[in-house]
Amino acid sequence: MISRILASTVPACRRAGSRAVLVELAARTNACGSAVVLSQRRLMSHERNVVQSPFGSVDIPEKNVTEYIFEGYEKYADKPAITCGASKRSYTYGMTYEMVKRMACGLLSQKGCAMRQHDVLGLLLPNIPEFVPALHGGLLAGLTVTFANPLYTAEEVCRQFENAGVTAIVTLPMLLPVAEMFKSKMKHYKGTICIGGKHDLDKNIYGFEVGSGLPKGVELSHYNLVANLAQGSHPAISKYYQPEYRKCCAMD
Repeated sequence: MISRILASTVPACRRAGSRAVLVELAARTNACGSAVVLSQRRLMSHERNVVQSPFGSVDIPEKNVTEYIFEGYEKYADKPAITCGASKRSYTYGMTYEMVKRMACGLLSQKGCAMRQHDVLGLLLPNIPEFVPALHGGLLAGLTVTFANPLYTAEEVCRQFENAGVTAIVTLPMLLPVAEMFKSKMKHYKGTICIGGKHDLDKNIYGFEVGSGLPKGVELSHYNLVANLAQGSHPAISKYYQPEYRKCCAMD
């Protein structure tokens, strides 16, 4: 009985002798060899599926996408940059960039929203000219910016902003109730910027004059966006390519 217990505690390969050990080693060797061959095949398949551009490589600078877009804007400072299709309200490149800088300062200011880099700013805006300085002001400040469709229900907006970790919202007076509803759900909410609205410091509201299914979040880096803009600016692709005017159309 004791011999049976002792025998049962010995590994099977030892009980079977050296032949079992050799078989196990051979199996391991074959498995490693198969894994290497499989890895090589995947690499070869990946290389075959890489599409090379006939236009050659593109230099992609590592910089903030807003800085990249507005680089050299001074040459067009007095030209229209954004125009509202309904009201014909328009801002020049100079005015737009000034609004962008003011928005960035207001978001980071201790007298404003007191946001920190990498905090999340939520935009609850329709397609209006002020969307551009709101977006690029947040990006220039080093924030993460997310958008919600203003046609969403209040519950859908709150769900999206909560999942994204939003701590401040830019919106319009007519959509303030949605922002207030979201604020009531958050412990560390920093403030609401209301475009065209009035200051209400008691409620942390700052005036700014100037598919189907549930929404899903996708993160895009500054490098990713700059890369897309740089590729689209290639003279062989861009029909209206001008070296000094290559990025202005990307603001919105």
